[in-house]
Order: sequence, then C-alpha cells, then structure tokens
Amino acid sequence: MFKNVSLGVYYPGDSLLHRLQARTKLLAFFWIMVCLGVANQREWHFAPYIGVIALLLLAVVLSGIALRYLWQHLWLLLLLSLISAILTALFPGSPGQPVYTFGPIPFYLVAQGALLIYAVLLVVGLILLVVPVPRFQGMRQHRQARRLRVLLLLSVPIALVFLWLIPHSAFSVGPLIIGRDGIWLAMSVYTVLLVLYTFALLLTMTTTPIALIEGISLLLEPLRWLRLPVDDFALMLLLALRFIPTFVEEVELLMKAQMARGAEFTHGALRERVQSLAALFVPLLRGALRRAAELATALEARGYEVEGRQTMLYETSLGLMDYAVCSVVLLVTVGTLIL
Repeated sequence: MFKNVSLGVYYPGDSLLHRLQARTKLLAFFWIMVCLGVANQREWHFAPYIGVIALLLLAVVLSGIALRYLWQHLWLLLLLSLISAILTALFPGSPGQPVYTFGPIPFYLVAQGALLIYAVLLVVGLILLVVPVPRFQGMRQHRQARRLRVLLLLSVPIALVFLWLIPHSAFSVGPLIIGRDGIWLAMSVYTVLLVLYTFALLLTMTTTPIALIEGISLLLEPLRWLRLPVDDFALMLLLALRFIPTFVEEVELLMKAQMARGAEFTHGALRERVQSLAALFVPLLRGALRRAAELATALEARGYEVEGRQTMLYETSLGLMDYAVCSVVLLVTVGTLIL
C-alpha cells in the first residue's frame, strides 16, 4: 500500500517536461482545472474533455516516465472510480430522462446468479490450492488459507438451504433507472478526478520539491503587496512535500519492527489488527516530533531567516519552450470550450 504513495517523490529524467520551469507546469495545471470546471457546466459537451485527455496523453509521452510506473499509482483509483461511476449512474439524485431501466428483477433470480458466481470462484480457488505451483503451495500451508477453505466449504450448503427456503416471488429488486443526468454526472466527475490526479502525479514526478516551491513563491508574488507571509507558506509546503516519503519509510520501518515482535497487521482477528495499528501511533508521533525538532535546530544553526528576498536556485526566466507549452494548452482548452 505504501509503495503507491508518490506525492513528493521526484522521478529523475531529462525529458521536455523535466526541463520546463515549475511555473509553466503549475500555470498549465491550474488552467486545466479551471477549464474542466467551466466544461462541467455544459452537459453532453465532450470536446473539452477530449482535448484535455489528448493533452494528458501528450504529457505522459513527453515526461519519459514508464507507463508501468504510472499504472502502479493509478490502478486502484481507476478501479474505485469505475465502481463509483456505476453506482452514481444507477442511483443518482435526479436521474433525468430515462435511458434504460433494469427490472424489476425477482430476488430469487438475483440470488441464483450470485450463488453461481460464488460457486465458480470457489471451484477456481480450490483448484489453485491443489495445483502443484510453488506460489500456491505456500498459500495452502498457511493457517488463514486452511480456515478460509473450511469456511467456503461450509458456506455452500448454507447458501443452498437459504436459496431453497426463499419463495420464488418473495420480493424483487428494482426497477433501476439509468438517466441522462446520472450518466453525465458519472462520466464528468470521475473523468475530471482521474485526469487531474494524473496531471498532479506528472507534476510531482517531473519537478523537484524545491523547484515546485520556488514556482509557487513566484506565482504568489502579488500577495506580498498585501503583506501576507508567502515565504512562510512556501517553506511549510516544501517541508510537507519533502517529508512525505520520509514519513512513509518510517511507517514501514515501524511496521516491520512491530511484526518482528509478533504484531499482526494482515492476519488474525480484526481486534488484533486494530490493536497492532494503534500501537504504531505513539512511536510514529514521537518520531515526527523528533524530526521536527531536529529540523528546527538545523535551520536555526544555519541562520535561516524567512525575511528578505530569497535567492532562487532552479527557477529562472521563462524560455521559448515554456511559452510554447502555455500557448498550446491555452489554444486547445479555449478552442474545445468554444466548439
């Protein structure tokens, strides 16, 4: 689970996206957010979404990041979004004009279908536990696998008896109405979620945390006229981004230390797992406070001061490629909104 945390993790490279200024990528990202927000106000207008997805695919190609690496961080969100989109289309607040209606379906038929799927999965699971494959042989000897096998075998006659006792016309499921409003809501909301999350991944993977904070500081420059603490905000954001990977590594080390002492995080009863996770809270909090104190001492020892004009290390003047990228993003998004 922790390997899928990529926020604050920089993916080294020399691609076009890596060479762009952080301000360019931030401006493009925020403009795409505004474009999608405006496009969402007009139903069944697919041109802005197609244009943004085309820009996303182009950015993935220009980033030089392996698709397998991106897929590791996207597959879980993609699966959850797909399930949520189906539920949103089936159970919207106001379905609008009906497109298709399911049911009403007798509950007896639904139970039969569920039992059939369960039987197929059970047969496949039992076959995997019997075949002479080293990976599955190790699972076969596991205590949890043996308990699960007994539970599955006992649940089959219980399900058959339950199905036999239910009258054929006891009650029904549905009707489920799929409307135009529900379909559009599911498509627009979860497309925007996936697209923006992927753009955010590309932003953090192709920009070092220091360059990212420098770009944010330069973009927030007008707020200095209002005497707002822009440098303080930039420092806090930099430290938060920088220590996300360190925090994840510390959680993994604590979990391994607890497992070496007999704690169970993936096996055992639910109460035991909760107790094992609760035991991580105190050392994790102590470690975070210790790191914060050490960092504060190091900043004071090096004479760091927020006041004054900070020298930029990575952010320089915008180049021709930065203006070209901003122009392409602006033309594509505005053009698709007008269409």
